[in-house]
Amino acid sequence: MIKREIEKRQIPDFFVNDGKKITNKEEWEEHRKRVLDLFLGEEYGYLPPKIEPSIRLEEQAINFAGKAKWESVFFTFKKGTKRRTVRAELILPRGKKSPVFLAIDFLKESPNKYLPVEEILDSGFGIFKLCYESVTRDNGDFENGLCALFEGGKEKYGKIAIWSYMASICMDYLMTREDVDSKNVAIIGHSRLGKTALLTSAIDNRFVLTCVNDSGCCGASVSRGKVDGNEKIYDIVKTFPYWFKREYALYAGKENTLPFDQHMLLSLVAPRNVIIGGAKEDVWADNEGQFLSCHLASYAWELYGKSGLIHDGKMPEVGEVLTAGELGFYLREGTHFLSRDDWKIYISKFREILDNEIRE
Repeated sequence: MIKREIEKRQIPDFFVNDGKKITNKEEWEEHRKRVLDLFLGEEYGYLPPKIEPSIRLEEQAINFAGKAKWESVFFTFKKGTKRRTVRAELILPRGKKSPVFLAIDFLKESPNKYLPVEEILDSGFGIFKLCYESVTRDNGDFENGLCALFEGGKEKYGKIAIWSYMASICMDYLMTREDVDSKNVAIIGHSRLGKTALLTSAIDNRFVLTCVNDSGCCGASVSRGKVDGNEKIYDIVKTFPYWFKREYALYAGKENTLPFDQHMLLSLVAPRNVIIGGAKEDVWADNEGQFLSCHLASYAWELYGKSGLIHDGKMPEVGEVLTAGELGFYLREGTHFLSRDDWKIYISKFREILDNEIRE
């Protein structure tokens, strides 16, 4: 099934440099720099230089029956006469050094329908919640939020790149906390924020696990060979052109001219752990394309002596969870959403990573 589908979609082998197949991790690590440059130069845009923020903490009264500590973290960025502040929420189990989920979230409230805070705490993990629109609004205004501090606007980068920029700043901060196990931080996002989480982890190698939920087109799903009902580049740049660098729209309807496909973005995260989540009724996200992306990207993990995606060569059945390797995929019942069922899978994999670390 897989070989036939790859041929049908006309997906080239991108693990090639100057016509020669890449066969070891040294060759790949040299080539991955060029692959990342392609994604930044052609699709998402280059992230601006980092501005070191000043940081202020504000403890919240809600502590989940005394078992957690909740601090609002205010990052203030200054450039010239301009000043912008981004708020995030750090919620940690009391009395322990905690592994943490860095959750790029749609909503300001905590908990919320995407973020079951108490369940995550009860599983032994902390949460660092970043609401994406506190960074910059989800529209074409490049004078809003942090974008106001950077030159170039949509000629240089899209909004996904700026959300990713702030996610890495959050990781910088987590590295300074003595109550955070900064070697064990996972990043998670859903839909457009799944794209953001994946891009962030492709650029920033400090995340031990990347959870990419229903990211679809321009996220985890390959762009070539989509069918009616799947979101294509034309659809996404027509509705959300500001997510990407302006030139990316030139590939609308011309996916076969792309110098990459999205599985190569996945490959940039190797050899670290990734899970791609899909939902049966989310046809728009092209679940088959997400599965194929995992299969194709697995080659990068194999170059490191890892297993990548472990599967039997067929598209998974609904309810099947393929997370035995470092690159995982699952397909659940239901629609486009970040549910508690999704969280259970991500938490389980994170726990497995920690248990393996202890055994080693």
